[in-house]
Amino acid sequence: MRGYSAKAVANYFLKKYGKSGLTPLKIQKLVYISHGWFLAYYDAPLVGDEYAEAWEYGPVFASLYHEFKYRGRLPIINLGTDIDGDFRTVTPRIVRGDKVTQKLLDKVWDVYGGMSGIELSELCHQPSSPWDKARKESPGIRNAHIDDGSIKKHYLEKLERNRADHE
Repeated sequence: MRGYSAKAVANYFLKKYGKSGLTPLKIQKLVYISHGWFLAYYDAPLVGDEYAEAWEYGPVFASLYHEFKYRGRLPIINLGTDIDGDFRTVTPRIVRGDKVTQKLLDKVWDVYGGMSGIELSELCHQPSSPWDKARKESPGIRNAHIDDGSIKKHYLEKLERNRADHE
């Protein structure tokens, strides 16, 4: 499986579920959570073009931050864009036939889509979370990378707890 850009994942949520817009905070957390579950289920990164970073206020994909920061706390109303090799503006997307990824993203929305950006943030900021560990292991480093192995382990543990709770 190949990874997508963080913007392609964000655009999936914005196009399918963001009829009245999604805040930059909420989109950041949805992409991060989706990346975590993808690592746990498929042992491959969903976001393949950059690492999640441990910013002061939570895990962040820098490309999303820079793309949507102009919105502040207002909902995002336009899809994210990139510049291709021919210097044309393109809209990154999940491949139409990639049903595996679409199914996972739809499930993430079913579980987390009703939560606010703040609620999602609280999930990502828990003690011993990959974000918390990256911050503690890299004191003084502003935007330390959050290791995909740490994210995968965290979501595998969540998966095991969920399975145990339903047995």
